[in-house]
Amino acid sequence: MINTNPVIIRKILTQLKNAGLINVARGTGGIELTRDLSEITFFDVYEAIDPVEGGDLFRFHEAPNPECPVGRNIHALLDDKLKAIQNAMEAE
Repeated sequence: MINTNPVIIRKILTQLKNAGLINVARGTGGIELTRDLSEITFFDVYEAIDPVEGGDLFRFHEAPNPECPVGRNIHALLDDKLKAIQNAMEAE
């Protein structure tokens, strides 16, 4: 669905865990947030994860599956918000 190498996903999960944003249970135990979602900001995630090449925080698949509820909405919901965060970081 996200068209990303699992190694990258594991690295991101490790970074989020090290930042104290999530707990990860081994095996099929799953992942849980360490605090309420309303208390976690995009900036918290930005600080936890090293931006990928070119300074982009996230790169979404350019042509997500329209049958996927996440894929068909991700660009409309997040592109502008993530660009605003990146612009704010560059302005600092």
